[in-house]
Amino acid sequence: MANFNQILCAVDFSPTSEKALEYAVDLAGRLGSELYVMHVYQLPAYAMPDGGAFEIPVDIQTGLTNQLQTHLDTFVKPRMSTGVKITTGLHEGIPYVEIVRSAKERHADLVIIGTHGRTGLPHLLMGSIAERVVRTSEVPVLSVRAP
Repeated sequence: MANFNQILCAVDFSPTSEKALEYAVDLAGRLGSELYVMHVYQLPAYAMPDGGAFEIPVDIQTGLTNQLQTHLDTFVKPRMSTGVKITTGLHEGIPYVEIVRSAKERHADLVIIGTHGRTGLPHLLMGSIAERVVRTSEVPVLSVRAP
Protein backbone atom coordinates (compact mmCIF):
# COMPACT_ATOMS: atom_id res chain seq x y z
CA MET A 1 0.00 0.00 0.00
CA ALA A 2 1.35 3.39 -0.97
CA ASN A 3 2.00 6.06 1.64
CA PHE A 4 0.59 9.44 0.75
CA ASN A 5 2.59 11.64 3.12
CA GLN A 6 2.75 14.61 0.77
CA ILE A 7 -0.28 15.58 -1.33
CA LEU A 8 -0.20 18.35 -3.92
CA CYS A 9 -3.48 19.95 -4.99
CA ALA A 10 -3.49 22.31 -7.97
CA VAL A 11 -6.30 24.88 -8.09
CA ASP A 12 -7.57 27.41 -10.62
CA PHE A 13 -10.26 28.93 -8.32
CA SER A 14 -13.10 27.31 -10.28
CA PRO A 15 -15.91 25.33 -8.63
CA THR A 16 -14.21 22.21 -9.99
CA SER A 17 -10.94 23.01 -8.25
CA GLU A 18 -12.86 23.86 -5.08
CA LYS A 19 -14.25 20.31 -5.18
CA ALA A 20 -10.73 18.95 -5.76
CA LEU A 21 -9.50 20.93 -2.74
CA GLU A 22 -12.29 19.45 -0.62
CA TYR A 23 -11.17 15.95 -1.66
CA ALA A 24 -7.54 16.83 -0.96
CA VAL A 25 -8.23 18.20 2.52
CA ASP A 26 -10.45 15.24 3.40
CA LEU A 27 -7.92 12.69 2.14
CA ALA A 28 -5.00 14.46 3.84
CA GLY A 29 -6.96 14.51 7.10
CA ARG A 30 -7.77 10.79 6.91
CA LEU A 31 -4.20 9.81 6.02
CA GLY A 32 -2.34 12.30 8.22
CA SER A 33 -0.72 13.82 5.13
CA GLU A 34 0.65 17.29 4.54
CA LEU A 35 -1.10 19.25 1.79
CA TYR A 36 0.47 21.73 -0.61
CA VAL A 37 -2.06 23.82 -2.53
CA MET A 38 -0.72 25.58 -5.60
CA HIS A 39 -1.98 27.91 -8.30
CA VAL A 40 -0.14 28.40 -11.57
CA TYR A 41 -0.58 31.50 -13.70
CA GLN A 42 0.88 32.37 -17.06
CA LEU A 43 1.61 35.96 -18.04
CA PRO A 44 1.17 36.73 -21.72
CA ALA A 45 4.05 37.99 -23.83
CA TYR A 46 3.67 39.22 -27.38
CA ALA A 47 6.15 38.91 -30.23
CA MET A 48 6.31 42.00 -32.41
CA PRO A 49 6.81 41.86 -36.19
CA ASP A 50 10.26 43.46 -35.85
CA GLY A 51 11.44 40.62 -33.61
CA GLY A 52 11.01 42.49 -30.34
CA ALA A 53 8.80 41.33 -27.51
CA PHE A 54 6.22 43.06 -25.38
CA GLU A 55 5.71 41.94 -21.81
CA ILE A 56 3.43 43.21 -19.09
CA PRO A 57 5.20 45.96 -17.08
CA VAL A 58 6.79 44.83 -13.81
CA ASP A 59 4.53 46.95 -11.58
CA ILE A 60 1.45 45.39 -13.16
CA GLN A 61 2.99 41.92 -12.80
CA THR A 62 3.66 42.60 -9.11
CA GLY A 63 0.09 43.80 -8.56
CA LEU A 64 -1.31 40.75 -10.33
CA THR A 65 0.91 38.40 -8.33
CA ASN A 66 -0.20 40.04 -5.07
CA GLN A 67 -3.87 39.73 -6.06
CA LEU A 68 -3.44 36.08 -7.00
CA GLN A 69 -1.70 35.29 -3.69
CA THR A 70 -4.52 37.00 -1.79
CA HIS A 71 -7.07 35.03 -3.81
CA LEU A 72 -5.22 31.77 -3.12
CA ASP A 73 -5.05 32.52 0.61
CA THR A 74 -8.78 33.35 0.65
CA PHE A 75 -9.59 30.18 -1.33
CA VAL A 76 -7.73 27.97 1.15
CA LYS A 77 -8.52 29.82 4.40
CA PRO A 78 -11.81 28.02 5.23
CA ARG A 79 -9.90 24.70 5.25
CA MET A 80 -7.10 25.86 7.58
CA SER A 81 -9.07 24.91 10.70
CA THR A 82 -9.38 21.23 9.70
CA GLY A 83 -6.21 20.14 11.48
CA VAL A 84 -4.46 19.38 8.19
CA LYS A 85 -1.06 21.02 7.69
CA ILE A 86 -1.66 23.13 4.56
CA THR A 87 0.85 25.32 2.77
CA THR A 88 0.28 27.30 -0.40
CA GLY A 89 2.34 28.43 -3.34
CA LEU A 90 1.92 30.62 -6.37
CA HIS A 91 3.86 29.64 -9.49
CA GLU A 92 4.36 31.33 -12.84
CA GLY A 93 4.67 29.20 -15.95
CA ILE A 94 2.92 26.63 -18.08
CA PRO A 95 0.40 25.07 -15.69
CA TYR A 96 0.90 21.36 -16.34
CA VAL A 97 4.70 21.74 -16.45
CA GLU A 98 4.77 23.63 -13.14
CA ILE A 99 2.40 21.17 -11.45
CA VAL A 100 4.49 18.15 -12.45
CA ARG A 101 7.75 19.95 -11.59
CA SER A 102 6.43 20.99 -8.17
CA ALA A 103 5.20 17.47 -7.43
CA LYS A 104 8.68 16.14 -8.16
CA GLU A 105 10.52 18.88 -6.23
CA ARG A 106 8.23 18.56 -3.19
CA HIS A 107 8.40 14.74 -3.27
CA ALA A 108 4.62 14.58 -3.52
CA ASP A 109 3.11 11.12 -3.35
CA LEU A 110 -0.15 12.16 -4.99
CA VAL A 111 -1.44 15.01 -7.14
CA ILE A 112 -5.08 16.04 -6.93
CA ILE A 113 -6.50 18.27 -9.65
CA GLY A 114 -9.93 19.28 -10.87
CA THR A 115 -10.99 18.52 -14.40
CA HIS A 116 -13.65 20.43 -16.28
CA GLY A 117 -14.49 17.49 -18.52
CA ARG A 118 -14.46 19.45 -21.75
CA THR A 119 -14.80 17.48 -24.96
CA GLY A 120 -14.88 18.24 -28.65
CA LEU A 121 -13.94 21.71 -29.85
CA PRO A 122 -13.62 23.28 -26.36
CA HIS A 123 -11.15 20.50 -25.42
CA LEU A 124 -9.26 20.99 -28.67
CA LEU A 125 -9.04 24.78 -28.22
CA MET A 126 -8.42 24.94 -24.47
CA GLY A 127 -6.66 21.63 -23.93
CA SER A 128 -6.73 19.80 -20.67
CA ILE A 129 -4.25 20.63 -17.98
CA ALA A 130 -5.46 17.68 -15.92
CA GLU A 131 -4.97 15.30 -18.84
CA ARG A 132 -1.42 16.54 -19.42
CA VAL A 133 -0.63 16.19 -15.71
CA VAL A 134 -1.93 12.61 -15.76
CA ARG A 135 0.22 11.80 -18.80
CA THR A 136 3.44 13.38 -17.51
CA SER A 137 3.34 12.96 -13.73
CA GLU A 138 5.67 10.44 -12.11
CA VAL A 139 3.23 10.00 -9.22
CA PRO A 140 -0.45 9.03 -9.16
CA VAL A 141 -2.97 11.73 -10.09
CA LEU A 142 -6.51 11.91 -8.79
CA SER A 143 -8.70 14.01 -11.07
CA VAL A 144 -11.92 15.35 -9.61
CA ARG A 145 -14.87 16.52 -11.65
CA ALA A 146 -17.54 18.65 -10.05
CA PRO A 147 -21.12 17.80 -10.98
